[in-house]
Amino acid sequence: MTNLQQQIKDKFPEYPFLFDLPMADKTYFKIGGPAEVYIELRDKKEISGLISWCKQEGVSFKFFGGGSNVLVSDGGIKGVVIKLIHNDVEFLSEENNQGKFLIGAGAKTALAVRTTIDGGFTGLEYFLGVPGNIGGAIYNNAHYLEDLIGDHILRVEVLNEKGEFVWLDNKECEFGYDISRFQKTKEIIYQAEFVLEKGEKEKSLELVKKATEYRAETQPLGMPSSGCIFQNVPNNEELKKKFPRFADKKHVPGGFLIDQAGLKGEKEGDIEVSTKHAAFFVNHGQGTASQVKKLINRVKSTVADKFDVELKEEVFWLE
Repeated sequence: MTNLQQQIKDKFPEYPFLFDLPMADKTYFKIGGPAEVYIELRDKKEISGLISWCKQEGVSFKFFGGGSNVLVSDGGIKGVVIKLIHNDVEFLSEENNQGKFLIGAGAKTALAVRTTIDGGFTGLEYFLGVPGNIGGAIYNNAHYLEDLIGDHILRVEVLNEKGEFVWLDNKECEFGYDISRFQKTKEIIYQAEFVLEKGEKEKSLELVKKATEYRAETQPLGMPSSGCIFQNVPNNEELKKKFPRFADKKHVPGGFLIDQAGLKGEKEGDIEVSTKHAAFFVNHGQGTASQVKKLINRVKSTVADKFDVELKEEVFWLE
């Protein structure tokens, strides 16, 4: 038992800590070493109390969501890993053909979306196939094509640097393409209030069907992966000239550029650039985080040489 493990066990004897938990079992990529200290919490006082103690003692802590857009280092994660299990999806009210839902950050995105559809509301259908939890989707401002999940959010409750739970309105969240303020501030997302238009369940299910079929046709859904490794690239005049099909688009898909660079099927150990969708890396069984990092660097370098653009990673690293 490490010093931290003994220390935290003595300080919080009633907390359900797990020690040296293999994180590969918690991630979609099936990669990653052990978490020194791991815990799942819901209660606000317990969360703020543990974080306050970590700050006082200089102990590093990280929040872990659904494991879909992260890469855990081969050496694991030092310090405390906290997973929020606030997974409620609550219908609040309906007014002027709009419905409000309160969704916990720990709720599975697919389950939350299905609940809003079953309630007869539209707006989140395209996100039914997004892996992971609502908290991670908000943190990354998840998107399906040009539709951003932040567009449907009224406000978000977070735990701030002072240890207080406060509400931020949509504008304060600074949502952008694949970004939000939370990537800078590291505030902890606890729950969010969504506003959705009144819809028709059958039409919503048809949208879900189309999005699901599109994902199945274009993404390597049957293999361990973290989703898209790279963000889409802001369009520019050179890219518009080279690829006229994207002339009226704000972004050029990162996977398209990787494909055009001839990198589909490129491998590093058991990690491969998917032959189905080049923005995805897939794990053929024994892949490691170091292999992913090497392949990322190779892909970024090749795309930069060919198209003079910098690919930015969408996946987040934990160590």
